[in-house]
Amino acid sequence: MADFCADETHKLTSMLTQNYGLIGIEDLNVNGMMANHKLARSVADAAFSEARRQIEYKSEASGSRVVVADRWFASSKTCSNCGAVKENLPLSERTYLCDSCGFVCDRDLNAAKNLENYALNA
Repeated sequence: MADFCADETHKLTSMLTQNYGLIGIEDLNVNGMMANHKLARSVADAAFSEARRQIEYKSEASGSRVVVADRWFASSKTCSNCGAVKENLPLSERTYLCDSCGFVCDRDLNAAKNLENYALNA
């Protein structure tokens, strides 16, 4: 991990653990994501494993709680508005459109809302 990335990861994880009492994250299959040649470089640059490690140990010191959704939790495929789950959602589809209720949302924001709900109900 480059020095810049390491510094930014420390700053981000410190900010999260100091400002939020509850943090919801996903247990991502990083090795599987690295096998996808279209994602590998971005995944490696993102340093997911290091960010999770830092969030977990810093949350202990700050008193915040970390809730980890398992890798099979369908955060991207689930509608954060009505709870309907899509069978297929290709990575190229960046906007989530619910076939059941018509809800439209950025794919990543929809997943974040689902993680938030998961953490709040854990």
